[in-house]
Amino acid sequence: MRSGSPMDRLDGLSIRDLRAVVALAERLHFGRAAEDLSIAQPSLSAAVKKVEEAVGERLFERTSRQVSLTPAGQLAVQRVRSMLEELSGIGRGGPHRECLTGRFRLGLIPTIGPYYAPWFLGALRERYPKLELVLTEAMTDSLLQMLRQRLIDAAVICLPTGEWGLTETPLLREPFLLAVPSNHPLAREAEVTLGQIEAREMLLMERGHCLRDQALEACGTTPDSALNPVQAASLETLRHLVAAGSGCAMLPRMTVAAGLDCSGLVRYVSFREPAPSRTIGFVFHDRCARLEDAVELAGFLAHLPPRI
Repeated sequence: MRSGSPMDRLDGLSIRDLRAVVALAERLHFGRAAEDLSIAQPSLSAAVKKVEEAVGERLFERTSRQVSLTPAGQLAVQRVRSMLEELSGIGRGGPHRECLTGRFRLGLIPTIGPYYAPWFLGALRERYPKLELVLTEAMTDSLLQMLRQRLIDAAVICLPTGEWGLTETPLLREPFLLAVPSNHPLAREAEVTLGQIEAREMLLMERGHCLRDQALEACGTTPDSALNPVQAASLETLRHLVAAGSGCAMLPRMTVAAGLDCSGLVRYVSFREPAPSRTIGFVFHDRCARLEDAVELAGFLAHLPPRI
């Protein structure tokens, strides 16, 4: 199975065979991977088996219920994906090629996606009608890992990431507002300062959400024992906790404009300058397979009229 040099063993593989392995690694489902490649499932299975025989390793574990990558498969897929990215640059054409056509995979964090995506999707479809945008929602750490593994082409997250090998384009600076119950003493204020908020009153997102870290950073270092024990899994839950009188919360301005009506139970108060804020940015890996398209999309989003 391993006779001959590595190159001899790989001679019989085609780019289609390699794409089959990457597609299955991304989907972990034979049916969906075959659909992505517009081939039949038996053809996909044959291609994957052909690659496994060529490299002399089992790349996937298959059961009746699921498909998973083996450790050898994780390493092989990473190398195959990098090789395909290099090859994809050969046929991209010159500077006058049409940008943003076909499938482009964009990740967004949950505290941005539902509020920011509806704003740009219509304009994006109008400007690039041949673009097939595939959206993935996940928390920042998961999206960064997906960028490293080339499972997505780019992401809209909060900056800075501190991640090596990423190009980061700031899109907008979004201030926070303080959400308080309508009967709270601060509800009568035109502006507030961070010093007026008691740590025990602050409602936070669950761990893993960057908005939690941003709120804690804005309020200063606070021991966990001094924080409100109630936490939220989503911004809408956070908003309704405020409406129920469970505490106060820092909310991004665009989420306030797009949020559900809380029947006058929540009052939103601006912070006195310098107001706490977050920077929303577009990031992609420097070796992204859709590098030119990522640059194009970053520029498109950066030049949209301000929403906040």
